[in-house]
Amino acid sequence: MVSDCISGATSLAHILHRRAGRHPERRALTFLVRGTEQHKAYSFAALDQRARTIAALLKAHGMEGERALLLYPQGAEYVESFLGCLYAGTVAVPAYPPDPTRLERTLGRLLGIIADCRPKVVLATKEIRDLAAAFAAQVPGLGELKWLATDDEDLGVVPLASPADARSEQLAFLQYTSGSTSSPKGVMVSHGNLLANLAHIRGSVELGEDSCSVTWLPSFHDMGLVDGLLEGFYSGYPVYLMSPADFLKHPLRWLQAVTAFRVTHSGGPNFGYELCVRKATPEALSALDLSSWRSAYCGAEPVRAGTMRRFLETFSPRGFSASALFPVFGLAETTLKAPGRQGRGVVTLSVDKKALEADQAVPLPTGDAQATELVSCGESEEGYGLAIVEPESRERLPDGRVGEIWVYGPSVAQGYWRKPELSEETFHARIRGEDSREWLRTGDLGFLRDGLLYITGRRKDLIIIGGRNHYPQDIEWTVEAALPEVRPGCGAAFSVDVDGEERLVVVAEVDTRRQQGGESLDLQAAAATVRQAINEAYQLRLHELVFLKPGSVPKTSSGKIQRQAARRAYLERGLQRVTEEAA
Repeated sequence: MVSDCISGATSLAHILHRRAGRHPERRALTFLVRGTEQHKAYSFAALDQRARTIAALLKAHGMEGERALLLYPQGAEYVESFLGCLYAGTVAVPAYPPDPTRLERTLGRLLGIIADCRPKVVLATKEIRDLAAAFAAQVPGLGELKWLATDDEDLGVVPLASPADARSEQLAFLQYTSGSTSSPKGVMVSHGNLLANLAHIRGSVELGEDSCSVTWLPSFHDMGLVDGLLEGFYSGYPVYLMSPADFLKHPLRWLQAVTAFRVTHSGGPNFGYELCVRKATPEALSALDLSSWRSAYCGAEPVRAGTMRRFLETFSPRGFSASALFPVFGLAETTLKAPGRQGRGVVTLSVDKKALEADQAVPLPTGDAQATELVSCGESEEGYGLAIVEPESRERLPDGRVGEIWVYGPSVAQGYWRKPELSEETFHARIRGEDSREWLRTGDLGFLRDGLLYITGRRKDLIIIGGRNHYPQDIEWTVEAALPEVRPGCGAAFSVDVDGEERLVVVAEVDTRRQQGGESLDLQAAAATVRQAINEAYQLRLHELVFLKPGSVPKTSSGKIQRQAARRAYLERGLQRVTEEAA
């Protein structure tokens, strides 16, 4: 039965406010340090009180319907301000704060977001506000903004009595999907989209007030924000939050928290599960009890069957159930979760590698040398739909044919902020011969078999390494900027599987005209320059850089880079190389 705190609510703020009134002392949120040490805790009443206070501050600055950029480290102040925006009817814009040690690199993306969303205020801690003030002269875009620090206990306002009214179609927040690019895209998530996705997660994973979760995922991104944080406020269970850095330093702290707090719901990307397996020791394992963990989702990057098997083999003796582990499919354009339910565990399918290259999924026996093993990441659910569509003709494809994954449902967002043409193309697509329904084009490639979805390609060529998203055009631009001899618009960045891990490869055409009448290009020095630029910009290690002859990079008839074709040519060693530098 749906909780009476949820029925009839038009925003998450109303649900949280109701929970504060009906269960004021119940634990809502706890911040952890060093794995299981409780640093700061909120009851539903305390969280509601703080959200109403920040909402009053926003109202005093005329922020209803306006955009507020949120710049915080992961912690209490960020959560308070995000909820304060929901309570005030302000459009929250979460963003990673700039790194003071790499300011010249991290400011670019932030300034791109500011230019795109045009916030009326920036909410931040005093420390981040003062840092921005110190650089205001060199970065005019920062100095022109109004900054409000929210980490003082007394903000000089009287808390609102209750959240502002919210219509279903009213914007709740902008989720920026792009990496370090000059033209980031803000996904417009409405209050209705958010509630629909939270209900979708609650129903498919069977969450309720008796659940409990822990997350180390960044709260600025969709998975960490929606499932890791907001789902607990929606469903009424306690959330334990640790920092991503704490997890990366000591991965087993995640599982120690599951043990300590009897967590039932938690998840992360494939690499997180792999790290836990690698760090498991007999001594550490002996202290774990994972029998409470009922739903362990895996998403945000390609899910590997080998990792799932190793995790089960390692942690099943400590009470972890095979039925708890399930891959998921999601993207910011669907608020978070796309169709797919829990309960089947990990389902895999081995298909012929060569046939897959021809967009055909031909099953082979598991272990066949010619097979690649894929993991199912979902199926259609009530109110949501999946289709595999030929992207050019827009015709629906039958089972076993690889095409673009299209979805529909109430949590599909409103579009991209200030990008009407791209929004129309992406969020309002129609399948040929089925013009009655609008679909979201995900940009992912995959196929359906026996009702289950298998993903075969990257979303819009997205590169995901170490659980972080990187857009290839960003990396290609960085290479061009670092090395004038690289022909503009004639490079491709992609990832390849090397010993079970995704690695970055860049291929780039060399502009020989720049060398006429001058010294020849020092390829070794050029490669070193590119490696350093990529490492500084993205903290990525370049596996291989390949310099190509002019005209070698595959392109469409309209001049667009065909990154998947470049990747295939690289793997088949069919590129016209000038030379290469291997890591």
